[in-house]
Amino acid sequence: MNKIKIHGLLVLLVTSDQVLADREILDYLVGSITISEKSQITYIDIEDLLEDRYFEEAINLAQNIIDDNSSLVVAEPIIYGKLLGNLAVVLNYAGQYEDSLSVFTSALKFMEPALPQFSPELINVILAKASTLITMEKLDEAKQQLRRAQHITHRDDGVYTVSQLPIVEKLFEISSRTGDYLNSDKQKYFTLQVLKKTYGAESTELLPTLISLGRYYADRGASSGQFGDGQLSHLRLSLFGQSISLYEEAIEIIENNYGVSDSRLIEPLEGIARTRYVQRVNKKSEEAAERVLRIIENNPATDTQDRVNAIIRLGDLYTLTSDSRASELYLRAWKLIQESEEYKEQRVNIFARPLRLWPRAQRMIYLDKRPTTANDSDEELFIEVEYAVKPNGRVSNIRLLTKNVPNNEVRRLRTHLYETRFRPEIIKGKIVETSKLVFKQRFLVANSANPRTD
Repeated sequence: MNKIKIHGLLVLLVTSDQVLADREILDYLVGSITISEKSQITYIDIEDLLEDRYFEEAINLAQNIIDDNSSLVVAEPIIYGKLLGNLAVVLNYAGQYEDSLSVFTSALKFMEPALPQFSPELINVILAKASTLITMEKLDEAKQQLRRAQHITHRDDGVYTVSQLPIVEKLFEISSRTGDYLNSDKQKYFTLQVLKKTYGAESTELLPTLISLGRYYADRGASSGQFGDGQLSHLRLSLFGQSISLYEEAIEIIENNYGVSDSRLIEPLEGIARTRYVQRVNKKSEEAAERVLRIIENNPATDTQDRVNAIIRLGDLYTLTSDSRASELYLRAWKLIQESEEYKEQRVNIFARPLRLWPRAQRMIYLDKRPTTANDSDEELFIEVEYAVKPNGRVSNIRLLTKNVPNNEVRRLRTHLYETRFRPEIIKGKIVETSKLVFKQRFLVANSANPRTD
């Protein structure tokens, strides 16, 4: 086995079929370092080798650059540390995370004594080391490195510097992965405050972040569950409120800068429509979706596909809120589809059969134990039912076909299907009832070692 010796550190080469690290690690590769003329190779050459998965060759070339510049250990320890950092990046991309982490640590040992404590020159290696720690699932250590890098940006350029935002995003990812939602929320909010301090509270530069945050808080509210104790209900209400507030802030900026009919309004308005629907505030949900449709239809640049999509989305929302106006919109969309050459190839498929809107089907339901209703020879646990979808998108005529799970699961499935809403089928310009649809719900025993249940 080949070995690379770096000042007493052994780096072991592994096979090239090891899993690749995230491509973004190469962003930390410093290709502009002034090095010895003896080094005829460049980091562009090394990147090409990595892209082609010649890992061993790439590592050897990165090591050769270090060997050719050994005089920098004393003369230019900062540059030498950056060269080591590059080797660590290469090792990371090759999937050698332990070795990469060791070399990053060695790189910092060369750089830190030669630089001020809060030198921005340290940030690149610190962030690359943090990325490696995240890949290795050493999230607490990664967070420490990210906090250190963020502190350096604060010392160098102020608490609200935009240069820290990639760091804040990494901290957010760690908080989300560890279920630390309180800090996740804080990091998202802090990102917005940084942008407001930098660009101004009414700048159009805020729009992508405002819309993204609106979606984030809506998703948080939806995932917190509809039912729970008073504290959970208050949290859900607060998250939805923040979502709506952020969308409305985006809408105000767009209206002030581009007008009340600008197509940029569509995304935040659709966000409000979704959030209000999940909140069960149907009237306000419909109002937002209706405004979207008006904007699209009054925009001369709107093509048929955008118009059809907007009409169908509003029709779907009306179906979900049991508004009878859904039928009119579906037929309007169907007529546009028939008249448009853009949809020539899709005419047969759109509205050809009912489309489930809400809630999504559960691909698998887990049982604690294998039921006694199933035979030992049964390879799967399931319920199979037949049902119809009425023109208003509701389910009717549910009929059990076959099953091998207990009756209580059948009752649950019936309830689930009756609560489900579909976009209905259209045949020759008429919304019709679709019968003899079949749904198969599959079940899996969470722990197959458990005994059967009665």
